Amino acid sequence: MNRESRFLLLHQMKDEYLQHDQLTDEKFMHLYALNPVEALTMYFLQSIDIIAYWEWANANGTAERAIQYKREEPLLPFIQAIERAEDEARGIVSGF
Repeated sequence: MNRESRFLLLHQMKDEYLQHDQLTDEKFMHLYALNPVEALTMYFLQSIDIIAYWEWANANGTAERAIQYKREEPLLPFIQAIERAEDEARGIVSGF
């Protein structure tokens, strides 16, 4: 197995996890209350730093909004979730 094959396999496994086995809403809400950066990292399966979290929070991002977005689009990257929240905060219809 070469490096590219491993990358593709891991990417496929991540997508399947996000579509079928991600954190329950209750577990995510609990983790979000304790540490939102860590909760978002686990929920989106992406490395999220405090700066990205501040962008999320400044766009009125909440745990409930993250759940809503992930229900609508399980593979939505966090940066697109931020952009969507920013658009909604400005009253712009999002294309996501």
